[in-house]
Amino acid sequence: MRIDRTCLTDAPSEDHTVRRARSALDDVDAAGKAAPDQDNPTEAAPADKPAKVANPHKPAEPRSRGEVYADTRQSAESGWDRHRKWDTSDTELAQFKTERAGLRETSQKEADGYVDQHRARRPWLEMAACASPESRRIIVAIDQGSGHGHIRHEGWVTEQANMRRAAYLEDPAQLDPAERQRGIDGLKPGDKRHICADIASRVADPDAFATAFARGAEHPDVRAAVSAPYNRDISPRPVEVPISDLLGGDGHKFCTGWRLEPAGGSMGVARDNRRAWRAAKAEDRDPGIPEPTVRPVPTFEGGTMVFVVGDNKERNGYEIVTMYCQPRDDAFPSR
Repeated sequence: MRIDRTCLTDAPSEDHTVRRARSALDDVDAAGKAAPDQDNPTEAAPADKPAKVANPHKPAEPRSRGEVYADTRQSAESGWDRHRKWDTSDTELAQFKTERAGLRETSQKEADGYVDQHRARRPWLEMAACASPESRRIIVAIDQGSGHGHIRHEGWVTEQANMRRAAYLEDPAQLDPAERQRGIDGLKPGDKRHICADIASRVADPDAFATAFARGAEHPDVRAAVSAPYNRDISPRPVEVPISDLLGGDGHKFCTGWRLEPAGGSMGVARDNRRAWRAAKAEDRDPGIPEPTVRPVPTFEGGTMVFVVGDNKERNGYEIVTMYCQPRDDAFPSR
């Protein structure tokens, strides 16, 4: 089986950022790291082309080739630093009442036990285990509700997974690899196709995610939506809050995303083509149209955090069902 290079040609031309990402892949190859779907070991270099020799003293690269490529592209084009950590305010998060977001209250002890019990079959809880105890409590409360913000828009979703969601409609919440590649939604019953907007985004740090969620839940407009009289036929309108209001002036640096590239200057055509391409691939047919292409969101500076309020699990009130970052309208310069 060939080495998977999907999404490796998702720029209209091989500029310096793409070359930098490919160079990173060469370094991974030199260390002997195989692609995620590779059946056989990396092929040996021809005799007339000396192979790169791995440095035995260099730590092994734990990421797949696709993850290295996506991380490098994102870093090069948006300035994202994957090692950046949020300096959480433990006191603030410890005092936050999750019922303010329409969620059940959860103690710290309950949250720790929940993560230990469910992390194997709910892998998005791995990031909660790495978060501060106060953030962990909030993420567990979200996980016990009906929402999916922490499943599709938080740091457990890798850059590669986010990239493939925007390009190929592969749902990070779908834990069956074959079903994910077919574009099947991971949270809806049956074989429903996953739907994604033009942009797939995430808050790349669990403590930053929990902080934005807690602060957003206290915003007057979000509070009004969550506490509105319940009507199961109508959901409150989404509320947008500036990222800087929630995470400060540098808060946008914890946000990353990928955007579908327009086709023939039209985003509508690009969305239609993506859907048709995904359907054809799922049925093992020749799509007859170009493969969808994506690019990193250059910046989330000046962007907003969108809070979507919907039915709670008991269907007797509202809760925050998802939260995601959105760039400002002019974040994408013309090319």
